[in-house]
Amino acid sequence: MTLKELFLKVGFDSIRPHLERFEPEHLDIIYAFREAYDLSCRMEPAGIMESIEGEENKVHVSWYGGEIEGEEKWIGASLPSGGTDWVSALAGEIVVDDDVHLSDEEIAMYCLWELTYWGFSPAEIEKSFKRFKRHKPAGSYEIALDKLEESIWRHQTPRRLRSRGPNGERYIDAGDAKACFKRVYARKNRSKRKRDYRQKKRIDYLKKMIALENMVAFLTSEGSSFKRSDVDFLWQIEDGIHYEYRSVTDNAEGRLDYILESMTRYQQIPLEKYDNAIVLVCVPACSPLDESELEKFKEAVRLLLGYDDILFGVKTVEHGDPHLEVLLLLNRRCVSAVK
Repeated sequence: MTLKELFLKVGFDSIRPHLERFEPEHLDIIYAFREAYDLSCRMEPAGIMESIEGEENKVHVSWYGGEIEGEEKWIGASLPSGGTDWVSALAGEIVVDDDVHLSDEEIAMYCLWELTYWGFSPAEIEKSFKRFKRHKPAGSYEIALDKLEESIWRHQTPRRLRSRGPNGERYIDAGDAKACFKRVYARKNRSKRKRDYRQKKRIDYLKKMIALENMVAFLTSEGSSFKRSDVDFLWQIEDGIHYEYRSVTDNAEGRLDYILESMTRYQQIPLEKYDNAIVLVCVPACSPLDESELEKFKEAVRLLLGYDDILFGVKTVEHGDPHLEVLLLLNRRCVSAVK
């Protein structure tokens, strides 16, 4: 049986209970696994390919770990291409070791978890790997972060461990294990500990501001109904979280219903932690939404969230795919900002 055949056999709702036990700290993103499952079931697997060892692609479900004294063993799935190429992974034949005793639903859960390790869609996986590539810093916060990381690399890393890539990437040679261990775990005096603490706080702050800057830019980008003045309050929020939903349907009908089901049935949102929300519906120009369908969705979201302060926006995007995307931001305003 191939991985896709297993997925079609069991269904996501039978996988879900096992997934929730496996991921108890991430019950707010179960919907993303559902989207990945539905997307994979609609994909056409590639023909059986040969691996580097000359064997056919296999999905191995095995026990791992336990080789070091005191190390716990765990069950995991090993996918063709490491799960980065979904069409070949879905074509892989499932091989379960003799000492692994699981139901089909449990096997499917481990495979789905591994398939989504780098992202919940092939497009997300591509974005994940692009983040590893060095790019020229754009905004002021990115420039400040790059300068700080350059300074740390140049002045706090031994010269023999430093190297640069062809595009200016900064690398630290891990080949000298003893030197790396000493660098990370060596005892430091008070001034160096304070320096490390300040640097970490600064890096965390800059990364937070970069994410916020990118979010504001996206919310107010071309095609969006939001203006900068609508979302400027985000710079003063005390805390926030965001979710991205995608309609995985066979056609343009029921797209918002699919996303609403993700929010209500396949997600436990920590609503009590926040007091306002921003909802942006991204609609492809090739497949616009009916206004009554959009209003119905807005009303359902208002009832779900229960906040008095909710901003709704629509963004027209140019692509040939009829699917919808919805961005949900939950925020908590600073007390000083509210006053």
